[in-house]
Amino acid sequence: MRVAYVAGFFKHVLPELRKRLGGDLESAAVVWIPPYGRTDEPNINRFKGDFFGAVDRGATEILICLFIMRGKTDLAEYVDAIVELGKVRSPMLTVRVEKFESARDADGVIAAINEFQPTVALEGPTDLAGLNEWVKKHEEKLILHSRAVDAAKKSKFLDVPLIYSAIDLLAEEYRDMRLASKELAPASREKCMNKIQALGLDLSQAIIPSRAGEQGDTYFVTYPIGGDKKRMLEMHLTKGADRDERYCLRIYFFWDDDAQKVVVGWLPNHLDTRGT
Repeated sequence: MRVAYVAGFFKHVLPELRKRLGGDLESAAVVWIPPYGRTDEPNINRFKGDFFGAVDRGATEILICLFIMRGKTDLAEYVDAIVELGKVRSPMLTVRVEKFESARDADGVIAAINEFQPTVALEGPTDLAGLNEWVKKHEEKLILHSRAVDAAKKSKFLDVPLIYSAIDLLAEEYRDMRLASKELAPASREKCMNKIQALGLDLSQAIIPSRAGEQGDTYFVTYPIGGDKKRMLEMHLTKGADRDERYCLRIYFFWDDDAQKVVVGWLPNHLDTRGT
C-alpha cells in the first residue's frame, strides 16, 4: 500500500487535487491534511492520527508533500518525529518527505504524486447496504437505531470502510472504556483514544443540552425503540470540518448505562440545525 499526504498547502490546492486526482482521494490513496482552525498551518494532530492509521493498515511506502512557512521549524521537526515513530511501528516502512517552496504549488504536488503512484487495496464492505447486518455481530454491545439505518441509505460519504471501522470502535474500545473499572480506566481510555486517533477521527460532545432543545427533535431519537421516550444524541465521532458530505463524517450516539450499550442514532453526515 502506497499512500501520499498533502499537508500545509493553501485551500485552493484541494479543488485541483479533486479535479485531477479524484479517484485517489476517494480511495484514500491520497490524503489531504486540512489546516488547523483558521491558520495556514497543517493540522499536525490529524496528520499524526491518519499517518499511524495507514502504517497500522499495512502501508509500505508513504510520500509526504509538505509546505511549512518560514520560521516554523518546530512543525518540520514534529513531522520528522512522527515519521520516525512510524518506522519503529513498521521497520519495513519507507517514507519520503518532499518539501515545497510554495503553498500554492498544486502542479508540483500533483506531479510528485503521479510519479509516486499511490495505491491502496480496498478492504471490507464498499457500501452501506450491509450495515444493518454488519452490526448484528455487535448486538450485545451496540444498537444501530432505525433512524441511523435510514440516514445511511442516503450516504454520500466516500470512505465507506471508515464507517464500518468507526462502528467497530464504538462497540469495542469505546464500550470497554465506558465499562472499565477505576484501576483499568486510564489504560482503557488510552487504548480507545489511540484507536480513534489511528482512524483519523475525533470524539467530542455533539451539542450542549440547551442548544439541542432549540433544534426540535433533530438531536433526539425515540428510545427504547418502539417506546415513547426521547434520548439525546450526546456524542459524535467526526472527521472533516466542512459540510461536503463526500469527505465529512459524523456519527452521533449516546451511551445507555442500563443496557451497557452504545446507541448510534445518526450517520454519516452532519445533523441539520436551524442555523444551517
